[in-house]
Amino acid sequence: MKCLVCLASRDASAGPVCPQCGWDAAGPSAHDTAAVLAARQAFTARSLAFAPGSRVTRRDRAVPWLGVGLGAVLFLFVLVSCRAIF
Repeated sequence: MKCLVCLASRDASAGPVCPQCGWDAAGPSAHDTAAVLAARQAFTARSLAFAPGSRVTRRDRAVPWLGVGLGAVLFLFVLVSCRAIF
């Protein structure tokens, strides 16, 4: 089954309410084109909203730098173990 609002595919046995956007496919406005388009625009605005304070955590910012640091340490370890430095 495909949700009319968020266009996500899901099992029909999961029920009429979409777990991603909350649209009720069995509701009274399920076949109203204007209601579907309004819900689609609201879902798009909600999912694309610029909110770095609530979406980007401190861990998300630290992981790439920890990877760079680990790569540098491993590179220096290889150079020291091969006696390329000192």
